Amino acid sequence: MSTAFVLQLEAVIREYGVAGVLFAAFLEEIIAPIPSSLVAMLAGFFLVPTEYVWLQATIAASLRVAVPMSLGVTAGSLVIYAIAYYGGKPIIVRYSKWLGISWTSIEQTERKFIKGYADELTLLGARILPIVPSVAISTFCGLVRYPVKTFILLTLAGSFIRSTIMAMVGWQVRDAYISYAEVISRVETLVFISISVICVSFLFWRIIKGRKAL
Repeated sequence: MSTAFVLQLEAVIREYGVAGVLFAAFLEEIIAPIPSSLVAMLAGFFLVPTEYVWLQATIAASLRVAVPMSLGVTAGSLVIYAIAYYGGKPIIVRYSKWLGISWTSIEQTERKFIKGYADELTLLGARILPIVPSVAISTFCGLVRYPVKTFILLTLAGSFIRSTIMAMVGWQVRDAYISYAEVISRVETLVFISISVICVSFLFWRIIKGRKAL
């Protein structure tokens, strides 16, 4: 994480406050190099006064950081969701032979995923945990065509809780927020790489298997 990049984010949040947090949160969702927890921690450091007690700080973190963060994250997630929603089916239908996945199986997964509250709690928990890559969640939900209203509500709720926690961490640790954000970012990157390697390995295996079958 470059110092110049962090300084630019700091300048945006210092100058534009809540609006800057919303804009940075939106970019955070659609631009990979921005660590997922950096904006919330940075905003907690700059927008929550040091002299506040815990209750005051929590209220300030919720209103000044978590509200704009959750709106920005949800807007950015909808972009990824829409790409997967509208672009996933044509790709799967066209390359189902090589991928080993049919659109029928996707529809079956969709029907199973939207039943009961367990899946909703799972999605909410994934949104709250800072180490789970948001882009992976949004892509999956778009691909299986998870109900958009539920997706928006759970994304808003999970992002609000997550942003409040991260803002409080930034308020508490002060200047050390960058170090904390980098640790979370590294773990999230490892999780994302692991998911990507598994997916690529599966596709490679399916392609090899398909060629042998010809």
